[in-house]
Amino acid sequence: MSANDVKKQLLDFINKKAFDPILNAKADKFKGKDREDFEDVRRKTESEKKNFEEYGSADEIKKNYLSNVRSKAAAKVNDQLEKLGLPTMPGHKDEFMELCNKLGV
Repeated sequence: MSANDVKKQLLDFINKKAFDPILNAKADKFKGKDREDFEDVRRKTESEKKNFEEYGSADEIKKNYLSNVRSKAAAKVNDQLEKLGLPTMPGHKDEFMELCNKLGV
């Protein structure tokens, strides 16, 4: 499997499990403060998705995924996501690490 294939598999995993469910959620399902929080995390998720697409290797993706899982800044976003019933990166960390191990990253 090529390095690009490995990178694509990691990106596909993150998109499917974390980013796309947030980006595809309907804003009108949230009201008041939850709606504001949702719009905020959606913008941050769009930006984060772009960042991950720009990483040059599977190793960079893994490093940054793990950084996001541990980051204090990301913890605030993850708290908002949990409150809104949306997926978080830490919620899929074990599965992500299994995939990394399987792919030799």
